[in-house]
Amino acid sequence: MGRLRPLLLAALALALWPVVADAVLVAPHALFIDAREPSGEVFLVNPSDATEEVTLEFQFGYPATDSTGEVGLTLIPEPGPDQPSAAAWLRAFPRRVRLEPGQRQRVRILASPPAGLPDGEYWSRLIVTSRSARPPIAVSGDSAVQAGITFELRTITSVTFRQGSLTTGVRLDGFRTALRPDTLEAWVDLTREGTAAYLGSVRFELREPSGRAVKTWQTPIAIYYQQHRRFALPLDSVTPGPYQLHMLVSTAREDIGAEHVLPAASIERLLAAVEVR
Repeated sequence: MGRLRPLLLAALALALWPVVADAVLVAPHALFIDAREPSGEVFLVNPSDATEEVTLEFQFGYPATDSTGEVGLTLIPEPGPDQPSAAAWLRAFPRRVRLEPGQRQRVRILASPPAGLPDGEYWSRLIVTSRSARPPIAVSGDSAVQAGITFELRTITSVTFRQGSLTTGVRLDGFRTALRPDTLEAWVDLTREGTAAYLGSVRFELREPSGRAVKTWQTPIAIYYQQHRRFALPLDSVTPGPYQLHMLVSTAREDIGAEHVLPAASIERLLAAVEVR
Protein backbone atom coordinates (compact mmCIF):
# COMPACT_ATOMS: atom_id res chain seq x y z
CA MET A 1 0.00 0.00 0.00
CA GLY A 2 1.33 3.44 -0.90
CA ARG A 3 1.94 6.22 1.57
CA LEU A 4 -1.10 7.74 3.20
CA ARG A 5 -1.46 11.48 3.53
CA PRO A 6 -1.02 12.77 7.11
CA LEU A 7 -4.67 13.80 7.23
CA LEU A 8 -5.77 10.30 6.27
CA LEU A 9 -3.50 8.77 8.91
CA ALA A 10 -5.03 11.00 11.55
CA ALA A 11 -8.53 9.98 10.48
CA LEU A 12 -7.61 6.31 10.65
CA ALA A 13 -6.19 6.73 14.15
CA LEU A 14 -9.38 8.40 15.34
CA ALA A 15 -11.48 5.68 13.74
CA LEU A 16 -9.56 2.92 15.53
CA TRP A 17 -10.22 4.25 19.02
CA PRO A 18 -13.90 3.24 19.31
CA VAL A 19 -13.08 -0.14 17.78
CA VAL A 20 -10.57 -0.89 20.54
CA ALA A 21 -12.88 0.45 23.22
CA ASP A 22 -15.74 -1.80 21.99
CA ALA A 23 -13.78 -5.06 21.75
CA VAL A 24 -15.58 -8.37 22.27
CA LEU A 25 -15.68 -9.18 25.99
CA VAL A 26 -14.80 -12.66 27.26
CA ALA A 27 -15.76 -13.99 30.71
CA PRO A 28 -14.50 -15.54 32.86
CA HIS A 29 -10.85 -14.67 32.30
CA ALA A 30 -9.78 -17.98 33.89
CA LEU A 31 -11.69 -21.25 33.42
CA PHE A 32 -11.05 -24.34 35.58
CA ILE A 33 -12.30 -27.82 34.71
CA ASP A 34 -11.37 -31.26 35.98
CA ALA A 35 -11.82 -34.98 35.38
CA ARG A 36 -15.07 -35.08 37.36
CA GLU A 37 -16.61 -32.21 35.38
CA PRO A 38 -14.67 -32.06 32.07
CA SER A 39 -16.56 -29.11 30.63
CA GLY A 40 -17.18 -25.46 31.35
CA GLU A 41 -18.59 -22.31 29.82
CA VAL A 42 -17.34 -18.94 28.68
CA PHE A 43 -19.47 -16.03 27.51
CA LEU A 44 -18.81 -13.65 24.64
CA VAL A 45 -20.41 -10.21 24.56
CA ASN A 46 -20.31 -7.74 21.69
CA PRO A 47 -20.69 -4.22 23.18
CA SER A 48 -19.93 -2.46 19.89
CA ASP A 49 -22.24 -1.16 17.18
CA ALA A 50 -20.71 -3.42 14.51
CA THR A 51 -21.14 -7.11 13.73
CA GLU A 52 -18.17 -9.22 14.87
CA GLU A 53 -16.95 -12.46 13.33
CA VAL A 54 -15.40 -14.45 16.19
CA THR A 55 -13.23 -17.57 16.13
CA LEU A 56 -11.94 -19.56 19.09
CA GLU A 57 -8.79 -21.69 19.27
CA PHE A 58 -6.50 -23.21 21.89
CA GLN A 59 -2.76 -22.90 22.28
CA PHE A 60 -0.36 -23.89 25.03
CA GLY A 61 1.12 -20.98 26.95
CA TYR A 62 1.83 -19.42 30.32
CA PRO A 63 3.00 -16.08 31.78
CA ALA A 64 6.76 -15.60 32.13
CA THR A 65 9.17 -12.72 32.73
CA ASP A 66 11.71 -11.28 30.31
CA SER A 67 15.16 -9.81 30.96
CA THR A 68 13.61 -6.52 32.12
CA GLY A 69 11.49 -8.23 34.75
CA GLU A 70 8.23 -7.57 32.91
CA VAL A 71 5.56 -10.27 32.65
CA GLY A 72 4.45 -11.42 29.22
CA LEU A 73 2.58 -14.37 27.78
CA THR A 74 4.69 -17.14 26.24
CA LEU A 75 2.76 -19.06 23.57
CA ILE A 76 4.12 -22.39 22.27
CA PRO A 77 2.29 -23.57 19.12
CA GLU A 78 3.88 -27.02 19.17
CA PRO A 79 4.63 -28.04 22.77
CA GLY A 80 6.78 -31.09 23.36
CA PRO A 81 5.52 -34.25 25.08
CA ASP A 82 7.06 -33.10 28.37
CA GLN A 83 4.93 -29.95 28.42
CA PRO A 84 1.65 -30.07 30.40
CA SER A 85 -0.44 -28.90 27.46
CA ALA A 86 -4.19 -29.38 27.21
CA ALA A 87 -4.52 -27.48 23.92
CA ALA A 88 -4.71 -30.59 21.70
CA TRP A 89 -7.71 -32.09 23.50
CA LEU A 90 -9.84 -29.04 24.25
CA ARG A 91 -12.78 -28.13 22.00
CA ALA A 92 -15.07 -25.09 21.83
CA PHE A 93 -18.74 -25.39 20.80
CA PRO A 94 -19.35 -23.35 18.73
CA ARG A 95 -15.88 -22.58 17.41
CA ARG A 96 -17.07 -19.77 15.13
CA VAL A 97 -19.62 -17.16 16.12
CA ARG A 98 -21.22 -14.20 14.40
CA LEU A 99 -22.05 -11.65 17.07
CA GLU A 100 -24.49 -8.89 16.28
CA PRO A 101 -24.25 -5.60 18.21
CA GLY A 102 -25.21 -6.18 21.84
CA GLN A 103 -25.43 -9.95 21.42
CA ARG A 104 -24.31 -12.40 24.13
CA GLN A 105 -23.16 -15.91 23.23
CA ARG A 106 -22.47 -18.90 25.48
CA VAL A 107 -19.62 -21.19 24.41
CA ARG A 108 -19.11 -24.66 25.87
CA ILE A 109 -15.54 -25.80 26.47
CA LEU A 110 -15.11 -29.58 26.50
CA ALA A 111 -12.00 -31.53 27.56
CA SER A 112 -11.32 -35.00 26.12
CA PRO A 113 -8.03 -35.97 27.80
CA PRO A 114 -6.20 -39.08 26.61
CA ALA A 115 -6.68 -42.32 28.51
CA GLY A 116 -4.23 -42.86 31.35
CA LEU A 117 -3.45 -39.17 31.75
CA PRO A 118 -1.17 -38.83 34.81
CA ASP A 119 -2.32 -36.73 37.74
CA GLY A 120 -1.36 -33.10 37.38
CA GLU A 121 -2.41 -29.74 36.03
CA TYR A 122 -2.64 -29.13 32.28
CA TRP A 123 -2.85 -25.70 30.67
CA SER A 124 -4.00 -23.95 27.56
CA ARG A 125 -4.83 -20.45 26.45
CA LEU A 126 -8.17 -19.75 24.83
CA ILE A 127 -7.57 -17.30 21.99
CA VAL A 128 -10.68 -15.39 20.94
CA THR A 129 -10.16 -13.52 17.69
CA SER A 130 -12.78 -10.97 16.62
CA ARG A 131 -12.93 -9.25 13.26
CA SER A 132 -15.16 -6.37 12.29
CA ALA A 133 -15.40 -4.43 9.04
CA ARG A 134 -16.14 -0.74 9.46
CA PRO A 135 -17.79 1.14 6.59
CA PRO A 136 -15.57 3.45 4.49
CA ILE A 137 -15.01 6.88 5.98
CA ALA A 138 -14.54 10.08 4.01
CA VAL A 139 -11.43 12.06 4.91
CA SER A 140 -11.89 15.79 5.55
CA GLY A 141 -15.16 15.90 3.64
CA ASP A 142 -13.47 14.66 0.46
CA SER A 143 -15.68 11.82 -0.82
CA ALA A 144 -12.96 10.87 -3.31
CA VAL A 145 -10.63 9.90 -0.46
CA GLN A 146 -12.05 7.10 1.63
CA ALA A 147 -10.63 4.36 3.84
CA GLY A 148 -12.22 1.13 4.99
CA ILE A 149 -10.96 -0.50 8.17
CA THR A 150 -10.96 -4.19 8.96
CA PHE A 151 -9.86 -4.58 12.56
CA GLU A 152 -8.74 -7.83 14.21
CA LEU A 153 -8.35 -8.20 17.95
CA ARG A 154 -7.27 -11.19 20.01
CA THR A 155 -8.38 -11.70 23.59
CA ILE A 156 -6.48 -14.42 25.45
CA THR A 157 -7.78 -16.14 28.58
CA SER A 158 -6.66 -19.25 30.45
CA VAL A 159 -8.12 -22.76 30.62
CA THR A 160 -6.82 -25.13 33.30
CA PHE A 161 -7.56 -28.85 33.49
CA ARG A 162 -6.90 -30.52 36.83
CA GLN A 163 -6.44 -34.26 37.25
CA GLY A 164 -6.19 -35.97 40.62
CA SER A 165 -4.81 -34.57 43.85
CA LEU A 166 -2.71 -31.43 43.40
CA THR A 167 -0.40 -29.31 45.52
CA THR A 168 1.19 -25.92 44.98
CA GLY A 169 3.54 -23.53 46.68
CA VAL A 170 6.09 -20.85 45.97
CA ARG A 171 9.71 -20.39 47.02
CA LEU A 172 11.53 -17.08 47.37
CA ASP A 173 14.94 -17.59 45.78
CA GLY A 174 16.24 -14.03 45.95
CA PHE A 175 15.40 -10.35 45.99
CA ARG A 176 16.98 -6.94 45.71
CA THR A 177 15.79 -3.37 45.79
CA ALA A 178 16.84 -0.19 44.05
CA LEU A 179 15.74 3.36 44.81
CA ARG A 180 14.98 5.46 41.71
CA PRO A 181 13.60 9.00 41.48
CA ASP A 182 10.02 8.73 42.79
CA THR A 183 10.06 4.91 42.49
CA LEU A 184 11.22 1.98 44.58
CA GLU A 185 12.12 -1.09 42.53
CA ALA A 186 11.79 -4.56 44.03
CA TRP A 187 13.29 -7.47 42.07
CA VAL A 188 11.91 -10.78 43.30
CA ASP A 189 12.82 -14.34 42.25
CA LEU A 190 9.94 -16.77 42.72
CA THR A 191 9.88 -20.50 41.92
CA ARG A 192 6.78 -22.64 41.90
CA GLU A 193 6.70 -25.81 43.97
CA GLY A 194 4.24 -28.71 43.88
CA THR A 195 2.25 -30.05 40.94
CA ALA A 196 0.13 -27.03 40.01
CA ALA A 197 0.59 -23.36 39.17
CA TYR A 198 0.74 -20.95 42.09
CA LEU A 199 -2.08 -18.40 41.89
CA GLY A 200 -1.93 -15.62 44.41
CA SER A 201 -0.77 -12.07 45.01
CA VAL A 202 2.20 -10.06 46.20
CA ARG A 203 1.63 -7.31 48.74
CA PHE A 204 4.30 -4.75 49.58
CA GLU A 205 4.17 -2.45 52.59
CA LEU A 206 6.39 0.53 53.24
CA ARG A 207 6.54 0.88 57.01
CA GLU A 208 7.85 3.50 59.37
CA PRO A 209 10.33 2.38 62.08
CA SER A 210 7.35 2.19 64.44
CA GLY A 211 5.81 -0.47 62.17
CA ARG A 212 2.99 1.69 60.78
CA ALA A 213 2.38 1.13 57.07
CA VAL A 214 2.38 4.39 55.09
CA LYS A 215 2.06 2.89 51.61
CA THR A 216 0.81 -0.44 50.26
CA TRP A 217 0.87 -2.05 46.82
CA GLN A 218 -0.75 -5.32 45.79
CA THR A 219 -0.78 -7.18 42.48
CA PRO A 220 -1.92 -10.66 41.41
CA ILE A 221 0.69 -13.22 40.35
CA ALA A 222 0.60 -16.56 38.55
CA ILE A 223 3.79 -18.61 38.86
CA TYR A 224 3.83 -21.54 36.45
CA TYR A 225 7.56 -22.22 36.60
CA GLN A 226 9.95 -19.42 37.63
CA GLN A 227 9.78 -15.65 37.49
CA HIS A 228 12.44 -12.98 37.96
CA ARG A 229 10.04 -10.10 38.36
CA ARG A 230 10.46 -6.38 38.73
CA PHE A 231 7.89 -4.44 40.73
CA ALA A 232 7.90 -0.64 40.36
CA LEU A 233 6.48 0.93 43.53
CA PRO A 234 5.71 4.66 43.15
CA LEU A 235 6.76 6.84 46.08
CA ASP A 236 4.48 9.79 45.44
CA SER A 237 3.17 11.38 48.65
CA VAL A 238 5.75 9.50 50.76
CA THR A 239 7.46 11.84 53.24
CA PRO A 240 11.28 11.66 53.18
CA GLY A 241 12.73 9.53 55.91
CA PRO A 242 13.73 5.98 56.91
CA TYR A 243 11.40 3.09 56.11
CA GLN A 244 11.30 -0.68 55.82
CA LEU A 245 9.93 -2.57 52.83
CA HIS A 246 7.97 -5.69 53.75
CA MET A 247 6.59 -8.29 51.33
CA LEU A 248 3.79 -10.84 51.70
CA VAL A 249 3.22 -13.55 49.07
CA SER A 250 -0.07 -15.38 49.59
CA THR A 251 -2.89 -17.13 47.73
CA ALA A 252 -5.20 -14.14 48.21
CA ARG A 253 -6.98 -13.41 44.90
CA GLU A 254 -10.10 -11.33 44.34
CA ASP A 255 -10.52 -12.16 40.66
CA ILE A 256 -10.62 -15.98 41.00
CA GLY A 257 -13.16 -17.93 43.04
CA ALA A 258 -11.80 -19.34 46.28
CA GLU A 259 -12.81 -22.85 45.18
CA HIS A 260 -10.26 -22.66 42.35
CA VAL A 261 -7.30 -21.38 44.40
CA LEU A 262 -5.17 -24.19 45.82
CA PRO A 263 -4.00 -23.65 49.42
CA ALA A 264 -0.33 -22.91 50.09
CA ALA A 265 1.82 -21.46 52.84
CA SER A 266 2.42 -17.70 52.73
CA ILE A 267 5.84 -16.03 52.59
CA GLU A 268 6.47 -12.87 54.61
CA ARG A 269 9.80 -11.06 54.49
CA LEU A 270 11.46 -7.81 55.44
CA LEU A 271 13.15 -7.03 52.13
CA ALA A 272 15.17 -3.93 52.83
CA ALA A 273 15.68 -0.73 54.78
CA VAL A 274 14.86 2.26 52.56
CA GLU A 275 15.85 5.91 52.97
CA VAL A 276 13.43 8.07 50.97
CA ARG A 277 14.87 11.46 50.08
